[in-house]
Amino acid sequence: MKVRFKRLLTIGVAVAMLGAQPLPVSADDFDTQIQNANNAISDLQNQQAETNQNLADIQNSISGMESDKQKILDEISGYDQEIVITMASISSMDDQIEQKTKELKKTSADLEKAEQDQDTQYQAMKKRIQYLYEQGGDSGWASVMIGSLSLSEGLDNVDNTKSLYNYDREELETYTETVTKVKNLKAQETAQKSSLEASKQELEGAKDNLESLKADAEARGEDVDALLSDAQSKANEYYALIQEQNAQISELQSQKEAAQNAKAEQEAQKKAAEEAAARQAAEQQAAAQQAAAQQAASQTTDASAADSGSGSSAGTNDSYTDTTAAESNTSYDSASSAGSDSSAPSADASSGASSTGSVTSGISGQAVANYALQFVGNPYVWGGTSLTNGCDCSGFVQQVYAHFGISLSRTTYTQANEGIAVSYSEMQPGDVINYGSHTSIYIGNNMIVHAADESLGIITQSNPAFEPIVTIRRFVS
Repeated sequence: MKVRFKRLLTIGVAVAMLGAQPLPVSADDFDTQIQNANNAISDLQNQQAETNQNLADIQNSISGMESDKQKILDEISGYDQEIVITMASISSMDDQIEQKTKELKKTSADLEKAEQDQDTQYQAMKKRIQYLYEQGGDSGWASVMIGSLSLSEGLDNVDNTKSLYNYDREELETYTETVTKVKNLKAQETAQKSSLEASKQELEGAKDNLESLKADAEARGEDVDALLSDAQSKANEYYALIQEQNAQISELQSQKEAAQNAKAEQEAQKKAAEEAAARQAAEQQAAAQQAAAQQAASQTTDASAADSGSGSSAGTNDSYTDTTAAESNTSYDSASSAGSDSSAPSADASSGASSTGSVTSGISGQAVANYALQFVGNPYVWGGTSLTNGCDCSGFVQQVYAHFGISLSRTTYTQANEGIAVSYSEMQPGDVINYGSHTSIYIGNNMIVHAADESLGIITQSNPAFEPIVTIRRFVS
């Protein structure tokens, strides 16, 4: 970027140097200034094309990074959702573990009671069995043998003892089975609790992993933010550079146009001066020829008078007048033919035409303006002189004034020297505004009518000074 600004600064110096140059005094100086401006503009335009490409590249990069940032934000959002779900599962697992702990505590209490009941039953059965064997078993059979009990009574005692023993054994087995079931339930609940705690640990591990992934995504998001900030800063620099390049190109264009206008004005002034000099020489030559013709006519009259002696005064005067008029007209026509060209104004007195440095009275400028307005919308034709079928700017002015019997020359450069000059503040309808290479007719209210160009034809337009004015000429009083 610093290199580009350095190059732009170099061209800026060139722009300043072009603007600081004094007005050239020759066409070559103008051409050099115009060429320098063209070269500087071309270089700036090339740099601007490169800047625009760099800007497009950085904008594409910004677009890609914004897309990456959005993906990261979506990823972080996904992690947040999974973390919330995982934390909810952990909370549910805590509730289940707490419930299972309560159940396990109750089962442990039941097991302890069942084991105590089993031990109590076992001790009671042992005492009964011991008593039966000690008191009922052998003594019962002995009583039968000694005759104190009958055989039937002895067998009853033995059966009763056996029944009691079987009952105690069944009860003991029932308690033992209860203890076994409670132990199995405790083992099952213990296993379930362990499984829940293991699942909770897995969920907590998954939550930690999700938080780690989220932190990594957030770090990547911060990196993308930094890159986006840097890219946007570069894009802003490119925007500023393009604006600076546009400003310098505009300045160069203005300087180029000023040089072109100055060159055109110089050429117009040079051509006008040459044409004025040619007209002056022609007028001098015509005056000399007319003076010679008048001298010759005078000599002829003197000779005729000497020959006739004392002839009729009236006849002599008539002859002299006719001869002088004929010779004078002949000499004037000859002088006009020899000393005039297509660019010189006509001096036909019978037509009421104006000559250089004079105006025609009896015709209003507003009438000229109103007549010119009739042809708005008709075509522009370079070199043309038809108000209806097509004319150029000077042809338009020439033919409008020809309608009023005022003869103007054919080009803008020669028309600039005809009539009388007036100031911009004195300008009134009918005055001709000359821009050097273009001309128009003022119609009042800060408006002009002129044959603009091939694309517009004859039009009205505001701002008479839309181009630099060379002179304003008046042909009617």
